[in-house]
Amino acid sequence: MKNLITQHHSRIKALPAIIFLLFLIISCNNSDNTKAKEKSNSFVIVGARVFDGEQTINETNIVVRDGIIDSIGPSLKADDLPQIDGKGFTVIPGLINAHAHTESIDQLNESLRFGVTTVLDMGTFPEYDKSLRVAAELRNDVADFRSSGIFITPEGGHGTQYGHTIPTIGNANEAASFINERIELGADYLKIVLGGVRHQNYGTPTLDSATVYALVKAGHEHGKLVVAHIESADDVKLAVDAGVDGLVHQWRDSGANPDLAQLLASNNVFVNAGDIAVIDGFLNDGPQQLLQDELISPYLTDFSRQELKKPIKTPDGASIHRVMDGLRSLIEADVLLVAGTDAFTRNPRIVHGASFHRLLELFVVAGLPPEKALQISTSNVADAFRLNDRGRIKPGFIADLVMIQGDPTRDIKDTRKISKIWRRGIEVNRMP
Repeated sequence: MKNLITQHHSRIKALPAIIFLLFLIISCNNSDNTKAKEKSNSFVIVGARVFDGEQTINETNIVVRDGIIDSIGPSLKADDLPQIDGKGFTVIPGLINAHAHTESIDQLNESLRFGVTTVLDMGTFPEYDKSLRVAAELRNDVADFRSSGIFITPEGGHGTQYGHTIPTIGNANEAASFINERIELGADYLKIVLGGVRHQNYGTPTLDSATVYALVKAGHEHGKLVVAHIESADDVKLAVDAGVDGLVHQWRDSGANPDLAQLLASNNVFVNAGDIAVIDGFLNDGPQQLLQDELISPYLTDFSRQELKKPIKTPDGASIHRVMDGLRSLIEADVLLVAGTDAFTRNPRIVHGASFHRLLELFVVAGLPPEKALQISTSNVADAFRLNDRGRIKPGFIADLVMIQGDPTRDIKDTRKISKIWRRGIEVNRMP
């Protein structure tokens, strides 16, 4: 018994030494990892064509140090850093998807592998929110993630039909406390739901004007952007009158509407122009084009491949022309446009990452020059959502970069010819 006690005491005395040894090993490993990270997220791209978010600069260099863009210029040198030959390539800022609904970390990974370095979620169900935020904060193999948290809708309103338990709002008197709860849960901005078309056609509940006014007021008092899901021209007018900052859809009850577009422009309300991607998902050619594109198909997950193949019945009379006409009204009125696909497992044949490149193509079909299509996918989104550290290739900004073998400022489909992607200066593995 005495020997057992002696052995026990010896082990106790040895514990501090063991703990110190473990601490030393971990410290050394962390030091090695830090050094590796410092080396891998610092480099120079030499002689590339650069679209900086607003304009194109030929044959220039980009110096990246510790994951941050240090400087840009044709004669810059940084002999202490690895050199990447950019001749014949175009470097653009990481794309920003201004409208998605994310349900898994894999979807953030897939977005990144197609050059979408930031995802702005427009309604994250509560059970997914925290894990997505943590992954985006700690990992460089997933896109960054910002979210409205759960959208704001009445009982039985649009968004309640997806089988998730979500909070709903009853009236204007609840607006302040409802917004407080969203802020406490970490909402980066706020999204309210106006379902005018559903209300008119099916009697689906929608927010009344008093509640909309109270929600926007409460959101702005917290210094938060407030955006609105809209469906009809009347929804647009109510949202603008209430003072929203942006719309995450176009109107659906008409096509070209110059007066409505001018109302948005004169009130500095931005609009997500991605509804063409959703309508395209109902038609046969768009998703099939992605599946057959050798620049896209190898990088799709099995889940996305099956989603793009999913058989659906195209609604009678479905056409993309009315949405295109509405988009052209917005373009002609010089409304601030942002790009978002509304990627969501309930939206047929729209996937995270790949569908963004189809959306860019559709913008050009609608009449946007390729350079402008790139702008509404990068700097315009950053400006609209007050993201002051991305969306441009500029000193001090995060090195979220995409290198393309070709010139997407002339041929927008060249965005698919991705050579390299960097997230915070760390090169991304593109294979799923």
